[in-house]
Amino acid sequence: MVQVTRQFLILDDEESIRQSIAAFMEDEGYNVFQAETSEDALEIVKNHHIDKAVVDIRLPGVDGNTFMVEAAKINPDMKFVVHTGSADYIPPEAVKALGVTSECVLIKPALDLTVLVSVLNKQEEIL
Repeated sequence: MVQVTRQFLILDDEESIRQSIAAFMEDEGYNVFQAETSEDALEIVKNHHIDKAVVDIRLPGVDGNTFMVEAAKINPDMKFVVHTGSADYIPPEAVKALGVTSECVLIKPALDLTVLVSVLNKQEEIL
């Protein structure tokens, strides 16, 4: 049986957050890509088949909402979880259309990263 490597993207402008999530997701068996900006993240999505992504909303340049909409145009099967410091964040309609519900929004810092994996897996089952 061929082992398929799962590709995971972390889009966050805080390096410590990226590193923490990356280490956890690598332990979960993912090949992890990291990006500090939406522009860099879109380049990764263009060049790699990313399965899942955790996305910050407030970023320098293009925001996380716009990134998710643009990334889904490149890879419609990509799943997203929002990881934001904005406790009052509500996904806009364009992001909800991608399957990002309020259950897919984690407030920073997510202290228990198993919740991240659980949300990603649940989202995959729904869609």
